[in-house]
Amino acid sequence: MPTLPTRSCVAVLLVLVGWPAVSAEKLAMSVRPKWGLAPTDVVVQALIEPDPDNKRVSFTLDSSDFYQSSTVELNGDRAPRTSEVRFRMLPAGSYEVRVTLTRSDGEHHATSMLELW
Repeated sequence: MPTLPTRSCVAVLLVLVGWPAVSAEKLAMSVRPKWGLAPTDVVVQALIEPDPDNKRVSFTLDSSDFYQSSTVELNGDRAPRTSEVRFRMLPAGSYEVRVTLTRSDGEHHATSMLELW
């Protein structure tokens, strides 16, 4: 018979693993790393709730001296739930990182900051 700590761990894992699936958010993002030494590669990942209205997702890095973007076309609710882009050899700076999900009913945005020295 499982002990209380074992049951608690299983319950926590189920909540953590299931959390994105029950999220009301259409778009979430992560940036790796959030800070570091330049020049470095940065991976921006978008977690997109499946929906037939999803058209494309755009990834943008913007600083006072540098701008780069990439767009990925989505196949509605058949598109992968996760899209990611690797920006290579970014120079030092403070960056605003934006992910924009374009849908037939408008746009949804997620924003994060990135510091490279």
